[in-house]
Amino acid sequence: MARTRGETIDKAGADRWADPPRQCDLVMKGGITSGVVYPLAIARFAEEYRLRGVGGSSAGAIGAALAGAAEFGRETGGFRTLTEIPERLRGGRLEALFQAQPSTEPLLRVLFAVLRARPGAAAKVRAAVGALVARFPGRSALGALAGVLLFVLGVAGVVVAVLGEQWFQVAPGAALALAALALVVVGWALALAARMVDLLTVAVPQNLFGICRGLGAEGGGPGFTDWLSDLIDEVAGLPSGGPPLTFGQLWGDDEAASRDRRARDIDLRLITTCLSRGRPYEMPLEGSNFFFDPDEWATLFPPNVMASLLAAPAGCAEAEEGATAAKGRRENQAAKQRGLVRLPEARDLPVIVAVRMSLSFPLLISAIPLHAVRRRRGEKLQFEKLWFTDGGMCSNFPLHLFESPLPTRPTFAINLGSFRDDAEQHPTDESENIVFATRNSSGIHPPYQPIAEQGVGALVDFAGTMLDTSRNWQDNSYVTMPGYRDRIVRVQQTSDQGGLNLNMSDDAIERLARRGEAAASALIDQFTKPHYRGFDGWANHRWVRYRALMATLPEFLGAYRRGRAELHIDPTDPPGFDLPASSRALAGRLSGALTHGAEAVAAAPDAAVESLTESPKPRGSLRRVARI
Repeated sequence: MARTRGETIDKAGADRWADPPRQCDLVMKGGITSGVVYPLAIARFAEEYRLRGVGGSSAGAIGAALAGAAEFGRETGGFRTLTEIPERLRGGRLEALFQAQPSTEPLLRVLFAVLRARPGAAAKVRAAVGALVARFPGRSALGALAGVLLFVLGVAGVVVAVLGEQWFQVAPGAALALAALALVVVGWALALAARMVDLLTVAVPQNLFGICRGLGAEGGGPGFTDWLSDLIDEVAGLPSGGPPLTFGQLWGDDEAASRDRRARDIDLRLITTCLSRGRPYEMPLEGSNFFFDPDEWATLFPPNVMASLLAAPAGCAEAEEGATAAKGRRENQAAKQRGLVRLPEARDLPVIVAVRMSLSFPLLISAIPLHAVRRRRGEKLQFEKLWFTDGGMCSNFPLHLFESPLPTRPTFAINLGSFRDDAEQHPTDESENIVFATRNSSGIHPPYQPIAEQGVGALVDFAGTMLDTSRNWQDNSYVTMPGYRDRIVRVQQTSDQGGLNLNMSDDAIERLARRGEAAASALIDQFTKPHYRGFDGWANHRWVRYRALMATLPEFLGAYRRGRAELHIDPTDPPGFDLPASSRALAGRLSGALTHGAEAVAAAPDAAVESLTESPKPRGSLRRVARI
């Protein structure tokens, strides 16, 4: 049952968001601090559209959660609160949210020093070295001690030789002094390297593979998880310190919403990555088949979130009957013996849990551990530990969320990118710093990463682009596709904006926030005004989607027809996955419809098929893919 929202406040201040005439979905790209782009953009979309589906990865997950919370709290000033976020992050507040544990604090100091340094590899290296020396003065002195002693001996030898006019001994003494200087540098470097290896191989893994767990240090103010959890509840209009916002509240009271996404008032979807299984998962996780360690999670989530997790119903296994219930009870009992608790059903899961699982930026932010039953025939029931990290590792711009062959509402998407020339003076008019398609013949160009061709920079660039391609190739494949490109706006950033820039200036935060607002205004104008032969962008988008779908059908239906002709299996006696009698007639009609479509393609003139499939470009294809 949905919990009660907060009291309606200052309705006049929320009038610009009252009763929008349209509905939309919204997807946002990840990028750590790039999330400052989203608050004003979301609020701008909400003036014209009711947000029915919101999704994203990493920082995009933060934006999506805040968008869903603001829509939930639309009548209590949620979107007005959202517009205050950029102002709240000014004055170094963003950096202050990242607080390390004592064991990993030196790494955070080094990271901050590097981020604050001037552009350029040399400046970054000097900053890192300076931070290491300042953080480990004793170890630096100890590493250099042997070299210093030898240097003193060498200098002393030179002095004695000169005073005794034993000139033949000057050269050996000088050589010893010079060698000692080299030893000072080598000893110092080895001592610090040993400390860094210890931090990276011992402290970081023990801290759940991250520098920051997310909770604020005692006396140091809130960490980003505390802060974000409170902010989500504030935006949603929920009482401070009370039970956190859950997915079920966003979905509404309709029980069908747990099974049918179309029945949800607000459909929030986020992406996380399970490193242990080498695949992404869509949050909230379907079914309560995962378990968590309450003691471990208490170091990751605020007390009110932990209380909500532990008070939630035990999960579907307790409510079901027969073999499934018996198996669930065995799992629950085994989990209890190991100190584990079953993760609540999606409806009862706090939103902040899913957000935190999506934004676990590798190394900087600790990963999230979960446990699952290892199902192997003949083995005693066992649990395996799974590590969940940043959703951007697999899908940093999940355009596939809310995908439909022929949509009934637009799905807008905010992309993030870099200016081609970072040194240029970029316009103060933020509408000039975004890129979007204004015609069907135009669009967003594929991302471009320059690669140096000599020196260390060449190897660094090549390795970096390999990693980036492996992470983003799927998302990047969509941005130029018809039916996708016209609903995407790219917000361009300089090297000192967004990304890992935790110490962005107040001006940079303000400009990024206004740039996001300009991006939303651009898509709203494009989709609500007649820019396409008298049609607005929404009408044009639906036609393009229809046209692109038709272009893929001949190939798909032809492949189906050939495969179906070879499928000589009696539906009443299949080798597996029986076709129930109640659905055989339906399956037969669907199969007949596909065969009929394939025959229509086969009977059509080649010129008709060619003209249907040759545009719009680039061409797409229909295929069955795994649901994440």
